[in-house]
Amino acid sequence: MNQSAQARRMAAVLAVVVAIGLSAGCGTNADSNSAASSKAAAGPAMGFNGANGAAGGSGGAPGDTAPSAGAAPASGNNSLAKAPVAGRSIVYTATLTVRTKDVAGATANAETLAASNGGFVGGENSQSGTVPDVQGLTQSTVTLRVPSTVFDKVIGQLGNGGTVQDETRNASDVTSQVVDTTTRISAQQASIARITELMKNAANLSDVVSLEGELSRREADLESMQAQLATLNDQVSLSTITVTFLVPQTPAPAPAVAKHQNALQRGLHDGWQAFTGTMKVVLVVGGTLLPFAVLVAVLWWPVRRLVRVATRLRARAAALGAKPGQPTQSAQPAQPAQPAAVTTADGSE
Repeated sequence: MNQSAQARRMAAVLAVVVAIGLSAGCGTNADSNSAASSKAAAGPAMGFNGANGAAGGSGGAPGDTAPSAGAAPASGNNSLAKAPVAGRSIVYTATLTVRTKDVAGATANAETLAASNGGFVGGENSQSGTVPDVQGLTQSTVTLRVPSTVFDKVIGQLGNGGTVQDETRNASDVTSQVVDTTTRISAQQASIARITELMKNAANLSDVVSLEGELSRREADLESMQAQLATLNDQVSLSTITVTFLVPQTPAPAPAVAKHQNALQRGLHDGWQAFTGTMKVVLVVGGTLLPFAVLVAVLWWPVRRLVRVATRLRARAAALGAKPGQPTQSAQPAQPAQPAAVTTADGSE
């Protein structure tokens, strides 16, 4: 009997938890639609208080942080924040590249400009020595976070003392995300309050454990949504400007103008070029063969000396090898031929 009663209580608790989840989801969609319609109908009379996480209320509203006409003068035709947009949450970002002779001074000026307008420096990356002919700081990238009301004003002053090479501005409307996150937070808070009330009335330990697990999950979801809303409000209230300061570019050298030449000048020029080219080839070949010639000369001298010594030794050995007292046969001169005697008919020569 006790087990069946405990089972019925567990089933009742689970049914209540499921009903709370379904009501929270339905309440989220209904509250989102009602909040969006009420904000659209209220207009300037009812601002969105993103900092407190609720629709309506008094005080400054991050959703209405679009720059006013008097606070941020437009800088040319590229201005984004020209007039306030009632009940809208808009995120402004910009990227600039400025060429200036004094990169260090421009970086310090940008940091001072952000601080004087209620902002701060979100990041900085400086480099030196990227240009061989320039001493000191040659490149610097600074990320500024400034109020959206002075977005155009700060951008217009960042180019002072230099030349703006590239400039890009973006505006993103995140009103629907802010409204949806805010209504989800309200519904989640109501759901947490109902589960907390059920925990107070729970008499069984298993019911308490089940409700605590559900409560922990919902509280984690609530903290995640609150962090998302805080990030959106920060992006809406403070615009992001990323500016890169570079030294001026070195002008390219002017191309040489070819001079007019007549036929004789062209011929002399071509002949001189051919002569110098031939001499270069000869010098290269001579320089290549010179080490080998020196090596041959160094080796040829001792070889030649050895050949001469060997020849003399052979001649001396041949002279010593002849027999003593034996005349050396020498070539005898050829005797002239005697004319043959001619016998006549009478028997006389």
